[in-house]
Amino acid sequence: MKVFDSEFETRDGKINHSVHVDWDDKGNLHFMEHDLGEGVKGFWGEDEYEYFFMVHQKDVARFILYAFWKGFTFKDRLNVGELRDMCDEFKIEYSTDNWF
Repeated sequence: MKVFDSEFETRDGKINHSVHVDWDDKGNLHFMEHDLGEGVKGFWGEDEYEYFFMVHQKDVARFILYAFWKGFTFKDRLNVGELRDMCDEFKIEYSTDNWF
């Protein structure tokens, strides 16, 4: 399910940024952040980058509660990096991966 989609300009060009969320058959919660465009080359040397973030099933309920708390408490929009930081702070188990 796509939960966020945006396009923005960098000094290197445009970046199309999207975030998708889904569950697997074990109850783990998966986020996939996808950046596409000339602007991505300035960061990674390629025009496409994917970042994967998974909250382990045993911590999904805690993760959702803290995500709601953060989402309703602060003005800034969440991104996957901030979700990772939140998990570190509250000792929620997760995994990451990337592709470019």
